[in-house]
Amino acid sequence: NIVDTPGHADFGGEVERILSMVDGVCLLVDAAEGPMPQTKFVLAKALRLGLRPIVLLNKVDKPDAEPDRALNEVFDLFANLGATDEQLDFPHVYASGRAGWADAELDGPRKDLSALFDLIVRHVPAPKVLARVDEPFSMLATTLSADPYLGRILTGRVESGRIGTGTLLKALSRDGE
Repeated sequence: NIVDTPGHADFGGEVERILSMVDGVCLLVDAAEGPMPQTKFVLAKALRLGLRPIVLLNKVDKPDAEPDRALNEVFDLFANLGATDEQLDFPHVYASGRAGWADAELDGPRKDLSALFDLIVRHVPAPKVLARVDEPFSMLATTLSADPYLGRILTGRVESGRIGTGTLLKALSRDGE
C-alpha cells in the first residue's frame, strides 16, 4: 500500500497517524530546491518512529537541478535530526516524476520506475502482521469517517489476523465502549 502524508506542520496529527500505518518511507526531494521546511517536519517524525527512508531526488532532468547538492543537504538534514547510523545510510534514486522514470544512477537508462520499485522491495521490511496472521483480527484505527451508503469507515493498520468479506466487526473506543 502507498500512502501520502501532508507535508506541513499544520497537519501534524494526520502525519503521525499516517506514519503509524507504514513500514517504509519514500522522501521526495526536489533536486533544484533541496529539502523544504515541510520535509524537515515529516522526516523528523519518520526518523523518531525508527523508519528508514528512501530518498527520491525528483526533477533531476530540469536545467536548474543540482542533485549532488540536494543529496548533501538531505544527508545534513538527517544528521541534524538525530538519525541513527542505519538511517544515515539511506538509499536514494534519481527521478523525473513528469517523465515517469527513476534510476539508481544519475545517468541511468531513464526508461521506467523499476529501479524505485526494486529498491522499495529490497529496503522496506515486510509487514509485521505477517508474523501474526494466525492470531485474532485486530486493527488500530487512525481515522474515522462516514459514508451515507457504507456507514462508518475506519482506516488504520491491521495489527494481526485476517478478515474476509462480510465479517462482522466491533470498533472499541479508548474507554472500551
